[in-house]
Amino acid sequence: MTGANLVAEYRAALRSTQLDDLHPLLAAGISPETIAAVVPASTRIAVAGSTYQPDPDGGSAYLLPVRVDNPLSPEAGDPSETVRAGPIVDLLAMHPAQPGRWALRCDAAEWLGTIEPQYLDPSPVPVWRSPLAWLRADCRGLVLLSRDRRDQYRILAGCLGGILAEDPRHAMELRRVLEHSWPAPRVFVREARRVA
Repeated sequence: MTGANLVAEYRAALRSTQLDDLHPLLAAGISPETIAAVVPASTRIAVAGSTYQPDPDGGSAYLLPVRVDNPLSPEAGDPSETVRAGPIVDLLAMHPAQPGRWALRCDAAEWLGTIEPQYLDPSPVPVWRSPLAWLRADCRGLVLLSRDRRDQYRILAGCLGGILAEDPRHAMELRRVLEHSWPAPRVFVREARRVA
């Protein structure tokens, strides 16, 4: 699915979203300012694995555009602007009644959110378990969307100022991700050439 298709699908869901459809998000502790910034769309979906399909007979969900500044890193010069207006790389479907469950439209996004550039002694990055927690935190920090531990490691290892977990159990889960468990390539020394 192309970026243009994602945008068209998101806009179609937005056109059918009424203000009253957003009350469950407000009731879940998401501020009106955050709702105005990320502009969730109400829709119906069917989930298959980690992805969803639009389905008029499916379950109720909210679509959030997953936006990035750079597809290789969650860093952005202006994180709040990127969350509001950056290019859409995927759509995330979630519902506040099921905060630990979400699905992506094309499984292209590895994280939700953006962070400040990680140089000059950056602040610790808040990492959230769910999109709902991220929304409640006014879209500050990241949610790991990829289930692949290598992707998670790469994203977390880039948080040079440290990571703020939700609680001690979450901190333990994140520390486990940062343990290096896959084999590294062997490193060789090039032999010096003899000059005649």
